[in-house]
Amino acid sequence: MRKITERKNWIKLFAVLLLSSGVTVALFNSTLFDIQQIKMLGSDFHYNAISMSATIGGFLFTGISILISTIDKDRIKRLWDNDYLNNLHRAAIVGMISNVASIVSAFFLMILELDDKVTEKLLYIEISSLIVGIVFFSWCIKQLAFIMRKLKDK
Repeated sequence: MRKITERKNWIKLFAVLLLSSGVTVALFNSTLFDIQQIKMLGSDFHYNAISMSATIGGFLFTGISILISTIDKDRIKRLWDNDYLNNLHRAAIVGMISNVASIVSAFFLMILELDDKVTEKLLYIEISSLIVGIVFFSWCIKQLAFIMRKLKDK
C-alpha cells in the first residue's frame, strides 16, 4: 500500500509541475505577455518579484515547520508514516527552490549589465519560477488545510 501511495505522490508532484510549466509556456506565447513592457518596468518589477518570492518562500518554510511541530499527534504521525505527507514537504521544497531561483535571477538583472538576449532569458526564468512558486505555494496551502482538518478533534 505504501508503494502505491508513494507512486501516486510522485505522479501528482510531476503533474502539478507539468501543469505550472504548461501555464507558463501558454502565458509566454499569449498576446497578453510582452517582455518589452516588463523590461521597461526596470528594477521596480524585480524588487516586487524579490519581495513576493521571499514572502512566499517564508510561508512555505513556515508550513514545513508546522508539519514538523505536529508530527507528535497520532493522526499526523499515521499520515506521515504511511507516506501521505511526502508531497507536502516535496511541494514546499520545489516552491522554495523556485522562489530562490526567482530571487537570484532578479538580483542578477538588477546588479549586472547584461546583453539583451541574456536579460530576456533571465526575465523568463524569473517569471516562470515565480509562477511555479505560486502554484506550489497554493498546493501546499491545500495540503496544510487537509492536515489542519485532521488535527481537529471529532
